[in-house]
Amino acid sequence: MVTSLPRLGRQPLLALCLAVLALPASAQQTDGLQAALQAALSQHPAVSGKRAQIEAREYSADAARSQRYPSLTAQVQQYSQSNRDTTTGEDLSTPVTLRARQPLWAFGRIDDSIAFADADTEVERVDLLRVRRQLLEQTAVAYANVLGSRQRLQVVQASLAAHQSLFEQISRREQGQLASTADVRLAATRLAQARARVERYAGELAIARSDLLALTQTPMPAQTPVTAEVLQISEGEALHQAALDGSAEVRYKQQEIARARASVAQAKTASMPTIYLQAEQDYDQPSYRDDTRVSLVLEGTLEGMGFATRGRTGAAVAQQSAAEEDLAYAVSELERSVRRLQRNRELQTGLIRVQSESLAELEAVLGSYRRQYAAGTKSWLDVLNIQREFSEQQLQLVQAKSDWEIYSLQLAALTGGLDPLVALNNEEFPPHG
Repeated sequence: MVTSLPRLGRQPLLALCLAVLALPASAQQTDGLQAALQAALSQHPAVSGKRAQIEAREYSADAARSQRYPSLTAQVQQYSQSNRDTTTGEDLSTPVTLRARQPLWAFGRIDDSIAFADADTEVERVDLLRVRRQLLEQTAVAYANVLGSRQRLQVVQASLAAHQSLFEQISRREQGQLASTADVRLAATRLAQARARVERYAGELAIARSDLLALTQTPMPAQTPVTAEVLQISEGEALHQAALDGSAEVRYKQQEIARARASVAQAKTASMPTIYLQAEQDYDQPSYRDDTRVSLVLEGTLEGMGFATRGRTGAAVAQQSAAEEDLAYAVSELERSVRRLQRNRELQTGLIRVQSESLAELEAVLGSYRRQYAAGTKSWLDVLNIQREFSEQQLQLVQAKSDWEIYSLQLAALTGGLDPLVALNNEEFPPHG
């Protein structure tokens, strides 16, 4: 026979089960590279500031589109002396004119003005992508620096523990008159050096955490390693092409060219006339009485006999040329950065392999030296030196692994490889040729 739990017993049990199931999800949301990137994009003021600039450009574009709508004008006059109609005796000293004008054809001036405003808005939107990518790269590097700093601190802490053990060993031997006072002093000096290195790397870890906090705007434990999938980078020409296709800087320069072209078109048509359909209603006009008139109006202004338009057009063309040169420079800098990061990453790969092999050999040598010292065939200085060499190799190996990870994350940021971690939709920012 199966008995059911009492109601008061089932509810706490259910809550406990739900809390246990939620623990892994909460841990994933509060730590890890993905959580750090999401925090940076959602809380950093650079993103919110760029969004405000996009909103301002959108309002400017709405103002440009409003040129297609009718314009209403009201004019009220007040004469200093009374002006009455000789026939009706009506007071005409306060005439009123209402005018409505609907633009019919502006020879492309309004369309080009709207096109420039839209292009200017798109520049800000692509610049938002560029700001996001920069934040992703900076946050990923800062997160990797925290991981690397903690690993280096662990290495020097292990070195401190080893030197502490050696100091205690030589102190016991000195008490048994098996070692000299000079050996104890040498061991104490190396122990003090090991303690200083622990303080140094503890300070570096604190600085790395502070840098990460400045980007995420919220404390992050930064203890979860970066997954191998994020660190997988294409090689050779595929990497260069991926960087070129995914570069936010290149897209930004391309959009600046599009805006410059729109500016050239706007400058060329800025002095074009406009044909209006105009309706006027007069009240208390001495000449027209109360009358309604509808007409076609052609209105235009030739500023500075046309030289102003010519100058603005020339400036816009020069700005377009400058934007095209900026794009070529951006592509060149991108290729240089990719080559540099790729080469440094390859160098770190080789260093990791060599230092791993060297570290395995040094570990065996360290054990051999300690045994030989106990047998009286090696000096205490040899033991301390090999211990220091072993610690240095460990530190260099950890540094090489950290540098390799940082270079990989920078390449991933350049190619858009970090975007899926924060659901950054690149389709919102289409490239322009």
